[in-house]
Amino acid sequence: MLESKHLCLTENLVGEILIEDVFDDEGNIIMSKNSVINEYAFQTLLKTKVDKVKIYPSIKENFTVSRNKPELCYKESIIEMQKIMARLATGEGISLNRLDMVSSSLSLEINKNNQIIGNIGRIKDKDEYTYNHSINVAIYSAFIGKLIGLDEEENIELIQASLLHDIGKSKVPKEILNKKGRLTEEEFIIVKKHTTDGYIMSKRISCLTEDVREAILYHHEREDGSGYPHGVKGHKINIYAKIISIADVYDALTSERVYKDKSSPFDAIKEFYRMGIQKFSRPILAIFFKNVVQFYVNCRVKLNDGTIGKIEFVHPQNITGPIVNVEGNYINLSQDNSLKIEEIVE
Repeated sequence: MLESKHLCLTENLVGEILIEDVFDDEGNIIMSKNSVINEYAFQTLLKTKVDKVKIYPSIKENFTVSRNKPELCYKESIIEMQKIMARLATGEGISLNRLDMVSSSLSLEINKNNQIIGNIGRIKDKDEYTYNHSINVAIYSAFIGKLIGLDEEENIELIQASLLHDIGKSKVPKEILNKKGRLTEEEFIIVKKHTTDGYIMSKRISCLTEDVREAILYHHEREDGSGYPHGVKGHKINIYAKIISIADVYDALTSERVYKDKSSPFDAIKEFYRMGIQKFSRPILAIFFKNVVQFYVNCRVKLNDGTIGKIEFVHPQNITGPIVNVEGNYINLSQDNSLKIEEIVE
């Protein structure tokens, strides 16, 4: 386990990563845990009365970002998911080794390199959405599992459930899955069957625990009882299903589909609020949002007026309105309602 260290703000902290939230002297949160300190963030900290912050040590050794490895692992995992779903769709079983290989690979990647979260949007393919989506949901879910303190065995089970959560869709006609318009009531009934079909199909995989199977069944259930297939709510939904439901919706919103353009991460978060955050586990949702937005700091973005800028800072209390640097001008999107981020371009 890494030991943290405190650094005084008289030192240059640019490039360091916070190990805990930072508050001002009035108890207001300034920066979130796991934030990377860039020049703008450092100057923001200097303006407060905070004199020390707690950071991870040996950042250059322990937080190196690989540009190639995550993408390679991601693509190989997609190929494996294609094979797994194809075998299950034809009534065949699957190899425990094959499922373990994908689950362990993704778990390892998340543990050693969280930056794969920020890379997801750059390697999506709308023509392979079903397979990409399964991998993406597994990555987001593993990230959440790590944040809330699941142990290694629980996180592997969570990844298994995430990878397999949509296996029932292999029984849904492609013309319905890829329909560009609104589904009819009859078509939606067919799509909703994928949860129970997936649960039945999971019975063919003897190595899965009942918690994993239940997560496949319940990943469309909602905290307020408005979900399906059984309309269960609250504590009756297991923790894996609660996590997957958030990862599932977030990835669907931020992915390009044959029938819709993708939303920016910030618009996706707004959409959660529009749908009603009471539908999801609020504690899990809060910790996910607070941490996932930090992966987009320093990313280049396109605004709705066509200008290109760079995200400099995301305030923990205004996560949908980051500070964007456009040619030296700092634009606070939480205060300028005429501008918004259309897409991440880098």
